[in-house]
Amino acid sequence: MTPELPGAALQEPASDFMSNSSHDDFSRTPVSNFNLRPWWYLLIIEMGVMISIPIFVFGGQLGLGLSLRDLILATFCGAAILGVIGGLTARLGAILRCSTALIARTTFGRKGAACIALLLAMGMTGWWGVQTEMFATAVAQLAQRLFHVSLPRELLIAVGGAAMITTAALGIRAIGRLSYLAVPLLFGGLIYALSWLFEPGQVSHLLQYRPASSSTLGFGAAAAMVAGGFIVGASMNPDYSRFARTTRHALAYSITDYALVYPILLIACGVIAIHFQSNDIMIHLVPESFSWLIFIMMMFATWAANDCNLYSSSLSLAAVLPKWQRSHLAIAAGIIGIVLAELHVVEHMVSFLTLLGILIAPVSGVFIINALGRKEPMQQDELDRLPEWRIGPLLAWFSGAAIGLIATPKEALGPGLLTLTTVPTLDSVLAASVVMLGMTLAQKKAIRQVVHEA
Repeated sequence: MTPELPGAALQEPASDFMSNSSHDDFSRTPVSNFNLRPWWYLLIIEMGVMISIPIFVFGGQLGLGLSLRDLILATFCGAAILGVIGGLTARLGAILRCSTALIARTTFGRKGAACIALLLAMGMTGWWGVQTEMFATAVAQLAQRLFHVSLPRELLIAVGGAAMITTAALGIRAIGRLSYLAVPLLFGGLIYALSWLFEPGQVSHLLQYRPASSSTLGFGAAAAMVAGGFIVGASMNPDYSRFARTTRHALAYSITDYALVYPILLIACGVIAIHFQSNDIMIHLVPESFSWLIFIMMMFATWAANDCNLYSSSLSLAAVLPKWQRSHLAIAAGIIGIVLAELHVVEHMVSFLTLLGILIAPVSGVFIINALGRKEPMQQDELDRLPEWRIGPLLAWFSGAAIGLIATPKEALGPGLLTLTTVPTLDSVLAASVVMLGMTLAQKKAIRQVVHEA
């Protein structure tokens, strides 16, 4: 555990955020002591990232495919697995105080990490475009359904995308302020949507619910889906946990978010879906007389969540393009995402991005094992003295990615030759971790043997 810093050191000088490194959100250097944040600040940011339209839809699908008992047990079991992974990546970020891309550099070497960083940037930018298009499509459909108004999809993508770019470009402070607005509003909507539970007979009806045989989900598959549903986000955790005051703060926010908030959110969405027999959760978050409020909630649900993709993409690009400011890279990546959404390219990218996630996820398993004994923050001179390639971690990453790709089903463009957890991204993380752990133990054994013989 890193020691608690003196209270004075945690007070942020007004000028500190105006320094080049701070303004660039420490994209190429470790975070300074003056810019650390408490656990609840990071928790609110992560909750803003998590409460999104895809999570609403996912929770609704789980609810319609499971009994209430299995819904509760499967979500908490899957979230426990995710909590372990998210806790480990958050702890590592808090120790090293570096972004995911910089940690990848210490793990894979300068040139090896450049390849990883490009994969991270491609994946995060692609998903940013997908969610921006999802937002525009949902708003257009909702406007037609509720008010019989046709809104141009192209305009919604451009305006919504431009708004999302601003906070991602400004950095962690702007993202935090956005989450302060989004989280209470969206949680208030969920509480309203669950108010029917207080009506007589509703709880007993909920307890008696059984899914149709055609839509039933297996318990193990559901738990694995919950764990895999946010695992790429957990892999990118150091992008936020590097701002944690101590490892305790990092563990507090990450475990609370992944192992508690995440399953409760999924269960709430599942219960709403069971009651209304629909996974279209958003339309039930406000009274009918306040239908216009859905547009605001939908914007917040996409904006806060989607910012994490663009922010992480800009941090990854900053590690590859040292002469560009991170904020400018965020704007450039956002423009690319908008163009992809405008051209409908993202409609054909989902399977590709899913496969890309299989390549991204094992990175976390490798750098967690690689830095198990690390207890001190990374120093700038240490970053400057890194080798160009580190073959062992690259082999572990490749092994994990290969297992994930082999386990990818044919309908997702994979060969479907292997079934482990039923979630290829989770398979890839576990495989990479096992291979890296095996190589680490073998290396330590060889060193002990050499010392003993000497």
